[in-house]
Amino acid sequence: MNNKVKKEISRTELAEVLEEIAGFLRQGTFELDDHRWPVPAELDVKLKHKEKKGRIKTQIEWHWSTLDEYTEADREALEKWQKSFKQAKKRLGRTFKAMQKAVNAGQLPTDEELAAFVADSNLMDEVADPEWHTALEEYNDHLANLQKAVANEQLDAVAHELRDLGVRMKECHREFK
Repeated sequence: MNNKVKKEISRTELAEVLEEIAGFLRQGTFELDDHRWPVPAELDVKLKHKEKKGRIKTQIEWHWSTLDEYTEADREALEKWQKSFKQAKKRLGRTFKAMQKAVNAGQLPTDEELAAFVADSNLMDEVADPEWHTALEEYNDHLANLQKAVANEQLDAVAHELRDLGVRMKECHREFK
């Protein structure tokens, strides 16, 4: 469930939205898309205020677990997905670093490293949320370019694609974490 809004509104409209959220929190419930969740007494909260180059940016983030609302089967399926996702992400990171190390040493990644990286990238594609689709298309384009560059033994192109993949992975993590 995702509800992301980006638009220009007046300060009074923003105040009304924040007051509505505050009311939910005071009541101990949170409503979104016709669903209501209980809010625990303690939350993980991050507040960030920043002024830079004539603009103020404020971010408010809070979260809590909703797993108690899930059926046992749904909870187990989610935990299995989280575990496979985390494992694939860790392997992907290790293989990515190994390929970077090879390129920095003036060598092409090994066939084994590339195959492992492609396999874990494909696994990430399989377990990805639908909202990640556009970001994954760009990632997969760079992955295909990396495979071609390695096959053609083009070290500069491999280095370029690894940089692009690294940027894409960081942006995905920032946007979808």
